[in-house]
Amino acid sequence: MSAEHPTTTSARLAAERAFYEWLLSDHPQATAERARRQAQYRAREADQIGRLRDWVARTRADPDADQRYQRLAAAAERLVDRRAARLAADSAEPAPARLARLRRQLELSERAGTDPDYRYPARYLGPQAARQPIPPDPDRQRPEADRER
Repeated sequence: MSAEHPTTTSARLAAERAFYEWLLSDHPQATAERARRQAQYRAREADQIGRLRDWVARTRADPDADQRYQRLAAAAERLVDRRAARLAADSAEPAPARLARLRRQLELSERAGTDPDYRYPARYLGPQAARQPIPPDPDRQRPEADRER
């Protein structure tokens, strides 16, 4: 965000909240979008973990590797192991439990922030969620500066 457009920050935050509320909804397209994003995240994480494990293995197997690289490889291995454990735990969490947890986190975040009475919107729960309009994804919006050109 630029300093010239301070209202952009507020508008962007409101748009992000509206989209995130929808993303956590029971709307069929939100369900599909969550699954797509989750699969993309897991594939990217698995790929990065694999690449890091390969580097660690090559470095540790190289008898000519400098001791600094050997120490770095040992530290990286511990971090990669933790990252892999987080990915495994994330993959093992059932989708309904994950969704409930994320909704609770959103409520707690909003209550701690600007709205102490915030509750996840009931319009996004159950079959009625399918009738709600889909808010624009702020990450797919063109920056305002681009719109003016």
